[in-house]
Amino acid sequence: MGSGGDEASRTVPPLALGGTREELPYVKETVLKKRKENADWALRNRERKAAKRQRIRAENKVVVKRPEELVAAFRSKERDFLRMRTRLKVRKQPNAEALSSKLIFAIRIPGSVDLHPHIRKVLRKLRLTKVLTGVFLKATELTLKRLLMVEPFVTYGFPNLKNVKELIYKKGRGFLDKEPFPLTNNDLIEKALGDHGIICLEDLVHEIATVGPHFGNASNFLMPFRLKCPERRLQMKKKPYKDGGDSGDRGDKINELIEKLN
Repeated sequence: MGSGGDEASRTVPPLALGGTREELPYVKETVLKKRKENADWALRNRERKAAKRQRIRAENKVVVKRPEELVAAFRSKERDFLRMRTRLKVRKQPNAEALSSKLIFAIRIPGSVDLHPHIRKVLRKLRLTKVLTGVFLKATELTLKRLLMVEPFVTYGFPNLKNVKELIYKKGRGFLDKEPFPLTNNDLIEKALGDHGIICLEDLVHEIATVGPHFGNASNFLMPFRLKCPERRLQMKKKPYKDGGDSGDRGDKINELIEKLN
């Protein structure tokens, strides 16, 4: 009885192909975890590729527009272009030297995506091609003229030191060898701007805030800031801020908006 019980409780190895008993090979737990991780990654990768193919098909889908929609879009773009030319003729451009600050922060506000080619070109020069992105600009005659040209599609003003620091520290991203990276490594900043005497994040903030001699290099090094959508969405009424809208010059009031969007 005792010997029979011991034999029953003993683990019997499985039969091999040749009919002989052979123990199963031992697999480490780390190897099993790695296999599971690889299987999960392969599944996620297939899902990601499928979603990408679906998105590409949706983007390339031919949308048939009614003739009146095409006519309305064309008239809207031409109206924007004519109003831009009228603003340049009628509105007196402020003198850059007489402004209270040399630093401007401009924000692309939500609105129409189908823009006149000339307006789109000016926005591209200002690096404001995407909605709710912002850039630092130096107050020059050319910059003020460009902002006036695209005034219904942007809002701008004079940021204070506090908001300059918070924007760069919180949302700052730079370009190095055409690759974006977060501003968490002073070595990369020195590699990109060391020739201009900017070797750390504090130097970058100082150069932007004071509009230093290498402001252009520092500003172009920074990617346009991606801002969040405010609780009250910015409306696109193509109406100046001073008249109750959201576009155009806000002066020092831009700091209130930056705090909401940062």
